[in-house]
Amino acid sequence: MDIRKLTKSLLFIFVVLSLAVLVYKEFSPKSASNTNNIAETLADKTTVSVESVPAQESQPPKEPATKLKEKAPSPLTEVKAQNSRVIAYYFHGTFRCSTCRTIEQYSHDAIQTHFAKELGKNGRLEFRPVNVEEPGNKHFIQDYQLVTRSLVLSLVSDGKETKWKNLPDVWKLVRDKERFFQYVKDEVEIFLKETG
Repeated sequence: MDIRKLTKSLLFIFVVLSLAVLVYKEFSPKSASNTNNIAETLADKTTVSVESVPAQESQPPKEPATKLKEKAPSPLTEVKAQNSRVIAYYFHGTFRCSTCRTIEQYSHDAIQTHFAKELGKNGRLEFRPVNVEEPGNKHFIQDYQLVTRSLVLSLVSDGKETKWKNLPDVWKLVRDKERFFQYVKDEVEIFLKETG
């Protein structure tokens, strides 16, 4: 057998096996610790409706969320804070890979773990998974300048969104659950400070 043909055959086999491994990792069942169905864990959460969030023009926040100024609360701030809340949106499409599902699960779990009180009775925080491919939800793509599946925090005061922030590092930290949780916790805390 010719050395060239043997080399080509081995390279072809390597490429096919590599692709098979990638497909298997992407679509294989998760480990026992991650087998919770996201639909089951999120079943008690409200689905988004078009009426619940006003569609707005895409505007970057006037002041980045990472550079919030610390101020002493004034009476006006306290009144405003009573009508303020944070919505953590997880935007996804109809097709959902295992990484996308993991990001949603980690986002939900991080918020549930660190902010159970805020999710509860006082309603200062809400987690909403949204399929942007469903009719009525496509405006979110332009509203939040989405290019991929994303976790976005939105500050809503008196029924109007005052600022928002996309959390792009969820993609970088998806393989490190502890750092992922800390990142989400830190960002949500920044937004919650503005609700009072």
